Amino acid sequence: MEFLNTIKDLIPDYAKDIRLNIDGTIARSSLEGSDAISVALAAAFAAKSSKIVDIIKRSGQLSAAEQNGALTAAALMGMNNTWYPYLEMADSPELKGQPAGLRMNAYAQHGGVDKRRFEMYALAASIVGKCHFCVKAHFDTLIKEGMSTAQLRDVGRIAAVIQAAALVIVAEQG
Repeated sequence: MEFLNTIKDLIPDYAKDIRLNIDGTIARSSLEGSDAISVALAAAFAAKSSKIVDIIKRSGQLSAAEQNGALTAAALMGMNNTWYPYLEMADSPELKGQPAGLRMNAYAQHGGVDKRRFEMYALAASIVGKCHFCVKAHFDTLIKEGMSTAQLRDVGRIAAVIQAAALVIVAEQG
């Protein structure tokens, strides 16, 4: 996973723990196959880190379908991570009873990947987006899909480290 070095090279010594956690969370994840990298891509998109998104996309580690699934999930969560907290903050039973009226057709096709993977990517993006409702919904779905607590922990750890790396990179490079 040479591309991880490209990301780590952007992180200065004051954030050494973040740099070390990139390997610890992505390269040594309990997730299957390329799932850890796809989770990182979804988290990077949610963290608005075009640099990390570009590095992961150019790495050659993910198929076009995996990239599409991760980016589709993260894009939809960008909308949902705003919409559902709005409903909770407004605390209006009448508003909650209204249909959202927001197009989410890509959700039905899971962004071109299987449901478990799409939900995993959506969870990572929702962790970064800090939407309590979405995190809980995707977490519960993934439990039903058979994911272990260790795997779900790793999704959260990857999302946290990618978010921190994105913050450091922006602070250092603008």
